[in-house]
Amino acid sequence: MMASPKSNSEVHKRLFLYSHPRTRSNLFMRLLETHPQMVAKQYPFMFAFQAGPEAQWSEEKRALRIQSSHMSVEEADKKSYQAGLDEMEELLAKANEEGKICIIKEHTVHLFESEFVNAKISSPRHGVPRPVIVDRRLDVTNSGEADVPLPVPNPTLLPDRLLASMSPILIIRHPIFAYTSYIRAASIFGGTGIDSEFPLMATYRWQRIIYDLYRDYYDKTDPEGRKHWPIVIDGDKLVEDTKGQMEKFCALTGIDETQIQYSWNASNEPIEDVYRAFVGTIKESTGVIKTPKSSEALNVEEYVEKWTEEFDETVAQRLKEAVEASIEDYEYLFKASI
Repeated sequence: MMASPKSNSEVHKRLFLYSHPRTRSNLFMRLLETHPQMVAKQYPFMFAFQAGPEAQWSEEKRALRIQSSHMSVEEADKKSYQAGLDEMEELLAKANEEGKICIIKEHTVHLFESEFVNAKISSPRHGVPRPVIVDRRLDVTNSGEADVPLPVPNPTLLPDRLLASMSPILIIRHPIFAYTSYIRAASIFGGTGIDSEFPLMATYRWQRIIYDLYRDYYDKTDPEGRKHWPIVIDGDKLVEDTKGQMEKFCALTGIDETQIQYSWNASNEPIEDVYRAFVGTIKESTGVIKTPKSSEALNVEEYVEKWTEEFDETVAQRLKEAVEASIEDYEYLFKASI
């Protein structure tokens, strides 16, 4: 586990949270959003990945996603990767003008093209063309600003210079809990745990790829100054010791932790079905909801019995296989967590 960092005088103004479904990322974002200097944008590319004109899902799943969002096909066609990048860059520019800190959150797999994703999983899956994205540099306020070189391969759809300019945060959670929670939530748009998209959402391969990418980059450019980066948050540690985790995070990013609130008012805004499945709990909460922690080591075989009862034997086996295949990557990242 990473040693506790000392306070960092540098304030990191451009943060990117590389998230994974059901890792407590909504809680982490909710905490940061209470900070008066923070502006946030969540999922600039998720809808493009799932239901936009360049969707990386099958046409059947795209149709289900559009239907569950109560959106017309014409409206969905406007949710392109280009639109997502433009909105992200515009917010970065706005935050810079206002002297604020900007955090962008996206599930890591949504940042990869289909060909790259399909090469990393064993399950057969349809391929689609790479999305066409032009970097309009809408976040660049100084026309003479030079691009930051990225001396490592960039497997994402983000421009090299944007990837290099962001301070990376990854969030993980034990796969037993993350993957089970994903299946429950994904059922709202037809996810079953045995479909072709499950392997994309039940792996920490994407998180490790991003971690190794940035570590390689920092080792080549600033090994001492960035020795604690990327920052890795473990979702269960965040619930168990919320303030302690946020203090460590803020020490690394230069953010004033005393400005973060640990309780808030519940949202009264109506939430559509898909979003309720994924963010309903945090939207309706007034603070961190503690969950009982087991002092015993997690045994996947015990959970297979529970999964068989809750879902069925086939789903239970898929969950077991996914958990066992993810343990090495999870433990690798957990050792780097704050």
